[in-house]
Amino acid sequence: MKAERFVLFCFLILYLVFQPVVSAIANAGNATLEARLAALEGRFVVMQSDYQQQIASLTAQINLLQGKAAGATDRPDEQQSLPATVSADSADAELLALRQAAAIESQSAETSLPEKSADAGRKFIAGDLSRQAENPEISIVGDFVYRLQSIDGQRKNSDAMLRNLGIHYETYLDPYTKFKGAVPVKEDISNLGEAYITRFGLTPNLNFTIGKFRQQFGVVQRWHMAGLDQNEFPLAMRRVLGDGGLCENGISLDWQLGSSGKTTRELTMQLTESTNARLFAGNTRGMPHMLLHFKSFRDVSADTYQELGLTALAGVNDQWSVSTAGVVNTIDETRPVYGFGLDFTHLWEPTDNMRYRNFMWRTEFYGVRKEILRPDNGDRGAITAWGGYSNVHWKLDRQLESGLRIDYFEPDSQKYAAVPGFALSPLAVVANSPSEWQFCPYLTWQQSPWVKYRLEFNYKSGNNMGPDERRLMLQCIWSAGPHKHDRY
Repeated sequence: MKAERFVLFCFLILYLVFQPVVSAIANAGNATLEARLAALEGRFVVMQSDYQQQIASLTAQINLLQGKAAGATDRPDEQQSLPATVSADSADAELLALRQAAAIESQSAETSLPEKSADAGRKFIAGDLSRQAENPEISIVGDFVYRLQSIDGQRKNSDAMLRNLGIHYETYLDPYTKFKGAVPVKEDISNLGEAYITRFGLTPNLNFTIGKFRQQFGVVQRWHMAGLDQNEFPLAMRRVLGDGGLCENGISLDWQLGSSGKTTRELTMQLTESTNARLFAGNTRGMPHMLLHFKSFRDVSADTYQELGLTALAGVNDQWSVSTAGVVNTIDETRPVYGFGLDFTHLWEPTDNMRYRNFMWRTEFYGVRKEILRPDNGDRGAITAWGGYSNVHWKLDRQLESGLRIDYFEPDSQKYAAVPGFALSPLAVVANSPSEWQFCPYLTWQQSPWVKYRLEFNYKSGNNMGPDERRLMLQCIWSAGPHKHDRY
């Protein structure tokens, strides 16, 4: 009994001694726990605040980017009628808005990246041209003419013909060399018109051409017939150089002689074979002829320029047929042929209205002196013929053009020109004071850059040069391909 009382008394003493310590420990633990809870609660509040701010910012961005298209089209009174409360599925709407905003942010981040250079994204496969790029550019030009005519002493009064179907080729062979070709196809024959290459920049001011080409005797002699402003080449050019003009195989050198002030000069030298029957019918040794053309180009003003050209030609004939007492003999003797030309062009074309208005005046002269052996007795002689034209041309609007060309030609007068079998016409005739002239007004309508129509009237007369001729011609020229109506 005494022992039990002693044990209880010991427990009581221990409780009284350690009770403050236990209470302090418990109080300390509770304080620590409360502090941690308070810290967690504070962090949660901060996160909630940040989250709400982000939501508000993203919502504002979405509204700004989307423009609130539906709300922008509503009237103010309709906008006031919209409900102010958020729908029950606002959480889904906020999630969708967040996804859209994330996509927008991703796109803006990509656009803000520095752009790649042109070479950075280029993929080099091969150093040569593709098969398609190797093909030349091809254009087809059609030239159709219908004529009503009245010629003194002739019965035929009309005809129609597809005068030419030209197939034109063009391509760059390399960065320095360009190829051009033209094959005229007619109803009864097809031949090679032109085929040549031009090497640009052989020297800083020199271009080199080799092949078959129309020569630079004046201005329009260089052009194709379908590229003319009228139906035919000028009368004097056809009489002096032949109906087809000068188109030969050879080489051409084009020098840029530099400029002084507003004037630029150019010199062309061509060395070609002599197959033109009008000038070189007696060239049997194949001696080439040389042509020089000097051109001076001057800018008079911003709207006006002038071009002056001088041409000289020299070649030979070396064989002649001479009729003596009814016997035809062949004599070998070299005799020269000289040609000369002068051309002048004045063009007014307002820079602010050039597609609708312009005025052009062009004049050219052609001449030839052909030293020969007379066909009647074999003595030395010479024939001289010359002529020219003057052309005024107006652009009335973008599609309509009009003009007038006047031609004149004067051949030589020689009694031996009528020796049978040795006709020298049209460079020389028997008649006294021979001459002929032609009057050519025309009107051209450009239906489009590919099709144009021309109505032209020609009246030709003269003195001791055959019957008068009157022709009314309707011409249609069309072009299929990239070059449209290139003149050459």
